Amino acid sequence: MTYNNCTQCQYHAVIADPDPYDWFCDDDVAVVCTRSRNEERDVSSEYDADKSFFKLIVRSCRPHRVAREATVPVWCPLRSQDKPFRI
Repeated sequence: MTYNNCTQCQYHAVIADPDPYDWFCDDDVAVVCTRSRNEERDVSSEYDADKSFFKLIVRSCRPHRVAREATVPVWCPLRSQDKPFRI
């Protein structure tokens, strides 16, 4: 199966990522890869996505745009660097 974005993969997760300074964006989300560790994790950050144990694919995303913005990154653990994303 070929994937167009990470939301089609079983290893994605959508987590809350509200903007602490903008009430309009309090329903923002982030998409993370549960197969990749977040090496840049920052527990002191005011942003929830920065505190995630998992590597970020997209952050500060409007919920209705998740499928469009969660494109498969080059670092995807399931992707061969010279082939399309396939499982």
